[in-house]
Amino acid sequence: MATEAAAGSSPRLLRTDGAPAAAVELNGCAAVFDGVLHDRAELGRELGLETTAEVELVLAAYLRWGDDAAEHLSGTFAWAVWDGRQEKLFAVRDQVGAWPLFYAEREGGLVLSSSLDALLGEPGVSRELNRAALADHLCNRWPDPGETYYEAVRRVPPGHALRQDRSGVGVYRYWNPAPPDRPVRWVERDELERFEALMEQAVARPLELGSAGIFLSGGLDSVSVAAVATDYGRRSGPGAPLGLSVAFPDVEANEEAVQKGVAAQLGLEHVMLDFDQALGGKSLLAAAAAASASWPQPLANIWYPVYRPLAEEGVRRGCRVIMTGGGGDEWLSVSPFLAADLMRRGDVRGLYRLWTTMHRSFSLSRRATLRSVLWTFGSRPLLAATAKRRAPRTLAAFRKRRRLRLVPDWVAPDPSLRAELESRADAGAEYGYEQGFYLREGQLSLDHSLVSLEMEELHESGRRSGVAMRMPFWDPDLVDFLYRTPPELLTEGGRSKSLVRRLLEHRFPELGFERHRKVLATNFFVRIMVEEGRELWRTTDGPFALEAAGIVDKSRLNSLVRGIFDGTQMEEVSRLWNLISLEAWLRPRTR
Repeated sequence: MATEAAAGSSPRLLRTDGAPAAAVELNGCAAVFDGVLHDRAELGRELGLETTAEVELVLAAYLRWGDDAAEHLSGTFAWAVWDGRQEKLFAVRDQVGAWPLFYAEREGGLVLSSSLDALLGEPGVSRELNRAALADHLCNRWPDPGETYYEAVRRVPPGHALRQDRSGVGVYRYWNPAPPDRPVRWVERDELERFEALMEQAVARPLELGSAGIFLSGGLDSVSVAAVATDYGRRSGPGAPLGLSVAFPDVEANEEAVQKGVAAQLGLEHVMLDFDQALGGKSLLAAAAAASASWPQPLANIWYPVYRPLAEEGVRRGCRVIMTGGGGDEWLSVSPFLAADLMRRGDVRGLYRLWTTMHRSFSLSRRATLRSVLWTFGSRPLLAATAKRRAPRTLAAFRKRRRLRLVPDWVAPDPSLRAELESRADAGAEYGYEQGFYLREGQLSLDHSLVSLEMEELHESGRRSGVAMRMPFWDPDLVDFLYRTPPELLTEGGRSKSLVRRLLEHRFPELGFERHRKVLATNFFVRIMVEEGRELWRTTDGPFALEAAGIVDKSRLNSLVRGIFDGTQMEEVSRLWNLISLEAWLRPRTR
């Protein structure tokens, strides 16, 4: 959508396809809405309305509650109200950011859109690139959740609202499961029974959109979504979802046996695409780079070219929505930074439980797991917190020097750009330790720029495939519950994700979910980056667009890349996809 309001005017909304969206006006206010609103009938009864039209409900909610309406509405959406009585524009992005919302200032007023491309196509909106953000991207730094890769365009982060009035433009968080300034309302053990009801609600909401598919891996998260969707669909009418799976050629990453076993036991129609079949004989890396070139922002998900044909097959078979297990890692698991809280309390028994849980849940050696618990996520953050309290200036200077050392010598050869990166080294939200290290990481999971980028990318992938993409584990009511569930309840039985593990071990007793460890495609990814990356780097002439923009030093970067390909700098291989994706994205924008 594109929305604009200036003094005395109503919001204007254009969908991505250019068609005008519905708007409504009442009592000097006008509202526009894009997305899906949850619990419309219940909201209508609360507001005394018979309508279930989303834009009318939004305006009625605003007229009753004002800006607090944001706290009463749930769904996947972006909406805006122009309040002519106060000459104020108020715009909201949903709680978890499943629907994008961008904005830019131009002559004549503020313009907003749920499509970055649509916003950039509006007259008067500059397409000048944000070189500092692009350079920081290559340093794996995203200091400002509101910035984009364009100088003139910013995003409203998930769970935030934008207010523009005579005093200017401000953005603030309106939704937080555990606000830092209040005591946490921890979930009690006798409340755990609510999990299954909330899980069913989180799955039922996407099913309201129509026939569903599920990207079915062999992991706990997608399998639990599939099981709940199957039970609910058969009981309530939509029917069982379509299973959609990819068979990876790598032995370590292949979950075909579990995928087929789950589909068979649930009685699902199951589409299994071979990895190479999905790519149609193309190189994964080349296909991903080509996709990035046309993407609104640099493509992050290297596996997108494999899953797009799978989504399109789902659409051909009637799917209106496709669900994934995304969000399970964030909200069903326990952050290892719990180790720092346990150390601070002197809880040796708790540290031992955390160590055994991590070792039994992930494919790490005992020694590596012990080092992670005692040092990486335990002693080191404790020492940093102590230094912040006792010597804040010294710690700030040390952290700035460290962040600058993490800028590779091949990034930002342009002196003005490097100076800008140095000034940005201290940027970003600062989170205290008042609630503890564990909850501090929870706040980062809500606020980090990568959360917005992931949500925006999933939304765009669905738009391109012609289907709504949904992640039930990112349902706001379920997130609120899981965020406040104590770590010991999330790891009962000595393994992570115990809430879904128990459900699955009873549902699929022969598939071993009680002992399941997370499957990682790390080695497969590395092999692709080395084998396919060498040819792609040669045939595309490396990073000439990044060099032309003054973002990289090509000669130094080529030396690094050669080291990756000959095996002497394999620790840098994870940077290679960021480089390839960003270069492919930048070329058509700098011609």
